[in-house]
Formats: sequence, C-alpha cells, structure tokens
Amino acid sequence: MKILCVGISHKTASVVLRERLVLDDESVVEWLEDMGGRWGEMQGAILSTCNRTEVYVVVPRNEGVGVEGVVEYLAEGFGVGMDELGCAVYHQEDHGAIEHLMRVAAGLESMVLGEGQIMGQVRRAYELAQEAGVADKALHQLFQSVLAMAKRVRTETGIGKGKTSVSSVAVDFAKHLFTTLEDKTVLVIGAGKMAELTLTHFMELTPQRLVVCNRSVEKASELAEKYGGEAGEFGRLMDHVVEADVVITSTGSKDPVLTTNGVGPLIKRRRFRPLFLIDIALPRDVEGAVGSLANVYLYDLDDLNGVLVDQQTARNGQVGACEAIIGPGVGACYAAVQTGDFSSVIRQLRDQLQAIGLDENKRTLNKLQTASEEELEKILDQHTHRLLNKILHRPLSELTHGSGRSEQAAVLADALRQLFHLDEGEG
Repeated sequence: MKILCVGISHKTASVVLRERLVLDDESVVEWLEDMGGRWGEMQGAILSTCNRTEVYVVVPRNEGVGVEGVVEYLAEGFGVGMDELGCAVYHQEDHGAIEHLMRVAAGLESMVLGEGQIMGQVRRAYELAQEAGVADKALHQLFQSVLAMAKRVRTETGIGKGKTSVSSVAVDFAKHLFTTLEDKTVLVIGAGKMAELTLTHFMELTPQRLVVCNRSVEKASELAEKYGGEAGEFGRLMDHVVEADVVITSTGSKDPVLTTNGVGPLIKRRRFRPLFLIDIALPRDVEGAVGSLANVYLYDLDDLNGVLVDQQTARNGQVGACEAIIGPGVGACYAAVQTGDFSSVIRQLRDQLQAIGLDENKRTLNKLQTASEEELEKILDQHTHRLLNKILHRPLSELTHGSGRSEQAAVLADALRQLFHLDEGEG
C-alpha cells in the first residue's frame, strides 16, 4: 500500500489561507465519501484544525493516485489557485508520511510545541473516516500505531509539561497585556471546547467579571454557571463588547462575528478605553481591519507565535527524546500497514482463483453428464489445461510484456522463483 500525506499548516500558510481550507466534521465526511468514489480502493482521513488541514491517503500502488492528484483535488475543492496553494502545500510518502503524522499527533508540529489537543483531533479524524466508510484495515493500523506512539511520547518525555494549548497561551497573552484582571471584564464569545478551555485557565486570573456569550443561551448559561461567570445574550453582543476590557473569540462561525462597521461605533461609547481582542478561531471571528480602530488591539492565531517562544524553550530540549522514540516506530508501523495489505491481497487471490475454478468445474460437469467412459480422461485433461491457462495468463503476460521493462520483469521473475521454489537451473 502507498501512504500519502498532503497538507498545509501554520508553518507554511498564513491564517488567511488556512481559514479558506478549514473543514468542519460534516464537510470532512462529505469530502472523504467523494474521494472514495473517485479513487476506488482508497482509504483516507482528513485532519482539519485551526492550524492545519492535511489529507492522508492509503491506496494500492497500482491505483494510480499520487501527490499531484491530491493537490489538484484540494485546489479544486477549496477554489484555490494551484499557484497560491503550491507555495504553501507540503507532501510526504510512505515512511515520511507516517513519521509526519506521528510528529503531528505527539504535538511536535503544533504551533504550541507539545500541546495535547492535537492527539484528540487526530483520533477524531480517524472516527470521521470510519463514518465516511473509507477506513479499512490499513488505515486502522496506521492510526492505531500513530496514536499509541503519541501517547508513549507524551508519557515518556516532558514534551507536554506546562501550558501547551492555544487557549492557555491566549490567556497568558492577556496577562502580558494587563498587570491584573481583578478589576477587568472579560468577554468570551463561543461555548465550544476552545471556549471552555479558555475559561478554565481564566479562572486562575480571577477577573472581576466574566461574561460568556453564545448563540445558544442554554450553552452560554451552562458554561457561565460552571466557571462562575454570567451568560450574555448574543443579540446584545455589542453591548457586552462595550463593557469588556478583554474579548476572546472562539466560535465556529464561517463569517466574522466582529466587523469594522460593528465595532467602530462602539469606540466613543467605550470612552476610548483600550480594547484587547484575542481571536483564536478559524475561520477568524474578527475582521482584520478592526485592529486599525483607535485603541483596539487585535491578535489572532499567527500573532500568538510571538508569545510562544519563551514558553517553548524548556520543551525544545525534549524534542530529541521524542524523535528517538518515534524513529524506530515508523518502520514498524509501515510494516504493519503493509501486512494488513498482504491479507487483503491473499483474500483477493483466493477469491479470484476460486471463481476461475468454479467456472471451469461447471463447464466440465456439463460435459461429464453426457460423456462416455472413454472420454473421461480427455475431458479431465482439458479441464486441467484450461484451468492452468486461466490462472497463468495474467502473470505470464506481465512477464512477456515486460521485455521493454527489463528491470520490472526481472523483479517479477525473481518473485515467482521465490514464491514457487522454482529451480533457476532448469530451462
């Protein structure tokens, strides 16, 4: 089986491009179903987070699916020009693809080195592949090996120590902006996992007032009660922004939640108090132009990189230990994936030979019903001859037609000698 990885990440693409290539769970399933329809025996998964969108494809080597085809598929599906995508896209094959996925799952490729959320996101990518019906033994073996390796890396090294999630860094970023939050109002827009993680860390800063605002009042109330804050009506979002000192946005909206036209008129109502906006959503919740308004300071996912340097210094020393664990696991994972493929090949070979045998048995039985005793031996000889010819036709044709591909033909001939213990000395 051939293993391909094609994708973009925060290391190769700006937040502007990444937000154009993000997929929600429902879209991931739809894409995988379409890919399965296009590429026959393909098994695959799509990992789409705020920092990366990666496609993993596992296909038989004779399927004709390559990196170029996957890149073109992404460009077509997202409506992005090949010139624009080509500058940001990266790809890996076989051992390289496995090593990359292991590094991703272990947090070595994350914006926040060692962050733990990515492991769950990788697991979710496999679950969506199962839902789409494009996960068979090979993909199962790949992802189980990768997740086991990621768990081992995090257990045996200190790569996950300290604050490593994007949400925790966002909170630390707010601490850089204010000496204390004990006299400040913090507004969190969104009630999903990222929003809840952010609230968890903000509890340590004891803000004077914490407001949770979400389109679902029920979800906002549930989170607010859990973390000692209050729920705000989404219909009064701009009023909440007026009252806030820090706004952290993490919704799943496809369109900006805070726009220049919406925030601009609030400046005077706020009496020109500084407003710090931390946008950790993708697609972004805040229009970029909002940051140019008077006394408004906007920071998005890319801006967080400046804060990460200090926090990652200690964990950088753990990278070598992580890589030492991952290295030997790559080959073992590749072998396990290929072994799963061998089982499939053996099953297909058995089915094919059985079909040939049943077809010939049926033909021969029809002749035997009306044959005389003298004709039996001749009919059985013909049966054996036809059966052998049908079984050997394809492999012998590959050898014969391989005269123009001498190297490949030689490989096939050696394989036959080894599989059937043929004596090379015999003519």
